[in-house]
Amino acid sequence: MKILLIQNWFVILVLLVFIAYLVYLMVTKQWMKLKQQAYGLMLSAERLYDTTEGKEKFIAVFEKIYYYLIPLWLRIFVTEDVIKEKLQKWYDLMKDCLKD
Repeated sequence: MKILLIQNWFVILVLLVFIAYLVYLMVTKQWMKLKQQAYGLMLSAERLYDTTEGKEKFIAVFEKIYYYLIPLWLRIFVTEDVIKEKLQKWYDLMKDCLKD
């Protein structure tokens, strides 16, 4: 087994790089879809919630994104904190764009 790995190290390395690249593509494509849906949910939350409390709106959007839109396989790699940070960043970007 050891000899087989040593003889084919280059092929194994290429396969690992290829698999890593496929995972990267899947994750980045998923992020773009998630970002678009997050924008829509943020706008809906602004319209639907009568409250001026932003935290309630944020939690509603987060729960919808994390528990209903993110696939289980992606939740293995992405924690709740990462999603919360992304949502806040996307909200700030959207807010800045709407100011201009």
